[in-house]
Amino acid sequence: MAAQARKAHSKQQRGRKGAQTAPLTRMVVTDALRTWIPPTAAAVVGLVIFVLFNIGIVEEASAVSIVGSLALLLLLFYGVRSFTEQAVPMTVAAALVVFVVLWGTAIYYPFYRTLNPGDPLFTKELARNQSVTVPLAGKAGHYSVLTEGHFTPVQGQQNRTAVYHIEVGHGGAADTVLEGTFEQEWRQERIGAGRRSSVVPALHQKTRHRNEVDDSDGHDLTLKLADLSAEAGDKVTVRVYDELMPQWLLIALGGITLLSALLVDGFRPKGQHEALTSTLTAATLVGLAVFCKSAPAAPGFPQLIVAAVAGVLVSAVSGFIFARVTQPIRRVLPALD
Repeated sequence: MAAQARKAHSKQQRGRKGAQTAPLTRMVVTDALRTWIPPTAAAVVGLVIFVLFNIGIVEEASAVSIVGSLALLLLLFYGVRSFTEQAVPMTVAAALVVFVVLWGTAIYYPFYRTLNPGDPLFTKELARNQSVTVPLAGKAGHYSVLTEGHFTPVQGQQNRTAVYHIEVGHGGAADTVLEGTFEQEWRQERIGAGRRSSVVPALHQKTRHRNEVDDSDGHDLTLKLADLSAEAGDKVTVRVYDELMPQWLLIALGGITLLSALLVDGFRPKGQHEALTSTLTAATLVGLAVFCKSAPAAPGFPQLIVAAVAGVLVSAVSGFIFARVTQPIRRVLPALD
C-alpha cells in the first residue's frame, strides 16, 4: 500500500510539473515571437538574399523586392507589436486592422509595383528617325516610358556612354523631347579572399532609362527616335507603362494612413511609445517617395539605402512632433491600461 501511495504521489508531482512547465514554455515562445525572432529571421534571410545577389544567382530587382519587403514588414511589426502583449477592445482591434490594410495599400503596393511594373501597354523596337504610334484609346493619364539601349560590340575594355532623344507628340507634331544616357563602365573587382584572391575586370552597364509623360487628353502618342549615339547602334527598345495609380490617390492614401497611425497611437497608455506607429509611418512614407523617385529606371540597393537613410532622418525629427499631436487624441480615446 505504501509503495502504491508513493507511486501515486510521484505521478501527481510529475503532472503538476508538466502543468507548470506548459504555460512557462508558451510564455517563452510568445515572448520570443514578439521580440527577437522576427528581426533575427529577417536579418538572416536578407543577408542570404544579398549574398545570392552578389554572386549572380538572384537578380537585383528580385533581391531588392525581398529585402525591402522584409524591412517594411519589420517596421509594421514594431509599430503594432505592443498591442499584442494584452487583449485589446474591439475598437482598438478594428483600428489596427484598418491601419494594416492602409499600410499595405499606400506603402507596400507602390513599393512592389515600382520594382515590378507588370506588362507594358506598348512595346516596340524603335530605329533612328522612325516614328511609331502608341494607342491610348482615349485614356488620359500619366505614363512611364522605359527606353533600353544596346551597345555595339567593341574590342578591348572601353568605358562608353550613349545619349538618346525621343520626340513625343500627337499626330506627328512633337510636344516634348525625352532624353537619357546609357553607360558602360569597366571596374576592377576582387574575387576570393586571402592569398587566393585576385582582381579581375568586370563590366557594369546602365542601359535602361525611364521618362515620364503626361497625356491629359488621352490622344494617341507618337514616338520618334530623333537622335542616338553611334555607340548604341541605330535602335532602342521602348516600353510604355500605365501609372500604378493616380498621383493624387497615392498622396491621399499616404495622408489617410498617417492619420490612422495617429489614431492607433492615441490608444497607447501615456508614456509608452506614445508616437511610435505614426513616427514609423511618416518615416516609411518619406523613404518610399525617395525610393520611387531616386532612379531613372528600376531602383536597386543604392536607392534602397538612400531611402532608408532619409527615413531615419525623418523619424528623428517627427517623433517629438507626433508625440505632441497625439496628446489631444489621447484625451478623447480610451487608452489601454
